[in-house]
Amino acid sequence: MKSPISSERGSVLVFVTFMIVLLMIMVGMGLDTGQLSYVRSQAQPAVDAAALAAASAIPSGNDNTVQTRAAALNGTGINDYQGSTNTQLITKNSVTFIHYDSATGAITKVANAAAANGVRVAMESSNPYGGPTTNAITSPVFLTPLFNLFGGSATGTKPVAVSATAIIQAIPGMPIAIAGCPPVNAACASGSGNGPYTQCKLLQTDSSNNGNGNGNGNGNGNGSDTSQDSGWTTYSFGANAPTIKAMVGNNSSCDSIPPVNVDLGCINLNNGQITTVLGEFDSVYSKNGNGLSGANSAPFAEDCGLIPVVDASISNFNQCAAVKSWAKFCIRDVVKGGNPKYLIGDLTCNVSNLGAAATNCYSPRLVRDTKSGM
Repeated sequence: MKSPISSERGSVLVFVTFMIVLLMIMVGMGLDTGQLSYVRSQAQPAVDAAALAAASAIPSGNDNTVQTRAAALNGTGINDYQGSTNTQLITKNSVTFIHYDSATGAITKVANAAAANGVRVAMESSNPYGGPTTNAITSPVFLTPLFNLFGGSATGTKPVAVSATAIIQAIPGMPIAIAGCPPVNAACASGSGNGPYTQCKLLQTDSSNNGNGNGNGNGNGNGSDTSQDSGWTTYSFGANAPTIKAMVGNNSSCDSIPPVNVDLGCINLNNGQITTVLGEFDSVYSKNGNGLSGANSAPFAEDCGLIPVVDASISNFNQCAAVKSWAKFCIRDVVKGGNPKYLIGDLTCNVSNLGAAATNCYSPRLVRDTKSGM
């Protein structure tokens, strides 16, 4: 008796059908990946530009000004994205006010522009910092609707979240550097923590040694500590009196002092008393609105600027040093006669944004937002 031969008719059809489905899935994945990447590549420069524009308005201290500047680029062909049912734009709710810690890269949400040194602009449905949200960009897709052919139920679009974070980088207004904040020998009258430390004396020693101060950081002593205290800086330029004097003369125009990062490898330093530079300080700052307030009166806002803080253990101000943080120095008076000669003013530590009243200029720059993967 012969065994019947099993019929294999139709087996090729099953195999071909399976391969077609697999091929369609692979094509769909390729199309969707390309489409989503394309949408993100178009959106990212837009939020980058919006973040930079918004950050540039932070010194105003006005929330609406910052938010409006972020949305100012909206328009056909600029910052508009046509979704499945609506046009998506950057709005005021796209902006989160943040404080950026340049030492650690940490980003913290803050309440308003006055407390911020940066902004995060995003088009997303979920904000990892708990700030406001807008809709993510909707992009058409091919693969998920394909499953509807097999009885599934899937949308024809996918959300694409994009964000950018920008901070303001202050251009320092004064070519002065201090060793630690407050410096040990600044003879400040009072202050604790970040300050303000009042009536601090900077550059109060001779050109060979910055250490013959007359008190400690809280003004409680009459020591003769020989450690370095404060000096001039020309940032990335050669440290010499004419260059320092020119920086003082142009401090409000932002022409002569570049933006400087914390932990910059080297800023040039120069030791203490230079009479011509002190005279330039007196001339320039006496013309700022109300003039100088005088040693016994609180300084005026227009007489404030950012100064770099270098390591407190620095041994020589005739060298290069890295910027460890920024401090706010508000001049009360300039003492350019006798010995010692010095600037007297109020000092606040760990400051990066002086606000709208400051004479400094600012430069916005983008930073990494690791929590968002940007």
